[in-house]
This record gives sequence, structure tokens and C-alpha cells, in this order.
Amino acid sequence: MATAQTIIDRALRLIGAIASGESPTTDESTDALTALNAMIDSWRNDRLMVYALSESTLTLTPTDASYTIGTGGNINTTRPVKIESAFCRAGSVDFPVDVIGKARYDAIPDKTTTSDIPDFLYYDSAVTTGNINLWPVPTTANVLHVTMWTVLSTLAAVSTTVTLPPGYERALAYNLAIEIAPEYEKTVSQEVAKIARESLAALKKINSRQIIAYSELSINGNRRGDIYAGD
Repeated sequence: MATAQTIIDRALRLIGAIASGESPTTDESTDALTALNAMIDSWRNDRLMVYALSESTLTLTPTDASYTIGTGGNINTTRPVKIESAFCRAGSVDFPVDVIGKARYDAIPDKTTTSDIPDFLYYDSAVTTGNINLWPVPTTANVLHVTMWTVLSTLAAVSTTVTLPPGYERALAYNLAIEIAPEYEKTVSQEVAKIARESLAALKKINSRQIIAYSELSINGNRRGDIYAGD
């Protein structure tokens, strides 16, 4: 396990801002933590930096199409950057729910249409608490399952201990070195820049997932087309 301070110290050594055995000042550590958290925050928007997927569940309320997700929300969890996929479980049967964007959700002509199983989920990732919108409006208290991105969390203090997936500590230190070098008027060596690129690329490679393409024939028709039935 690493702390924010050990990552910061290593980054500062890599650019020659401190020597081996030296420690940065409190102000230097605070500034570097700000840069580290800003970098982590930007990584959270990159699908290839998602190291795991987590699932949360919610029992739907009949006639209620909107739910909150985040700390204290209907789904009480860390607000996800993105919902990857979803399905609705009715008894022992799972029905896929397509995650769609705002434009496609806005194009639905009658948002008051009801059904026992929703076909579509639109996620509005508002800053504090996200909003889940379902269509058609569910009429049965089935269980919605949502699969969300699991990303790195920002670090509250330099003393914060963090358990990182393999490879992340190296990538954080070397890429932080590049981030903070201009503040110290330092030039990053070619070797440090090379390792920063390679460590980041290695993470993206291991985090990449196969994308399966499929065709959906109708937004307002059956939930899934059946070529044998002529749908």
C-alpha cells in the first residue's frame, strides 16, 4: 500500500526537485497533492482507466421512472462517472435494459408510457448526485441492476493510504512527475517520459474490454428483435 506522500516524494525525486533521503516542504507536498488529485480526476473520465466494474441494485417503485444514485440517494453508493450496463430482474428472469444517451432519451415521444419492465435507462451524471431515468415507466417492483465504472478516488491528504491495482502506483508517480515539472521549472528526462507513457499504456491495455456490436431495430417495438420471427 502507498500513501499520497510516497507517490509525491517519488515524483519530486524523478524531476530532481528533491534528493534521495530528502523530504519536500509542507507547501510543496500540498501543491503536489493538488496536482495529483487533478490528474486522477481527469483519468476518471477515461474508459481505459476503469480497472473494475461494480454492481448495485434497486427495487423499483411502481409508477416512478426517476431515481437518484450517489451518497444518500435511492442507490446509496459513490456517484458513478458512468453506468456501463443494466438489466431488470423479474422473479428469476433477467431482462436487459439498454443504457442510452440524452439525445436518444429526448427523442422518445411519450415518456409516460408504462410497462412492467423498462427498456431504456438514461443516466444524467450530475455533479453531486446522479439521476437515473427509466422508460417505459415501470409498473412492477422488479429489481434493477446497474453496472458502474470503478475508478480511482482522489486522496484527501498526503497521509492518505490507498490500495492500488497492480501498476497504478508506478504510473501515478511517473505521470505526476510530468504534471508538476513545469511548476519547478524542471525538464523531464526522456527516460521518465518514456516510462510515464509506457506505464499508462500498460494500464489501458489491461483495462480494455471486448466490445460486442449488435443492432437494435426499433426503439418503440419489441425489447429485442428476432430474425426468425421477422422482427
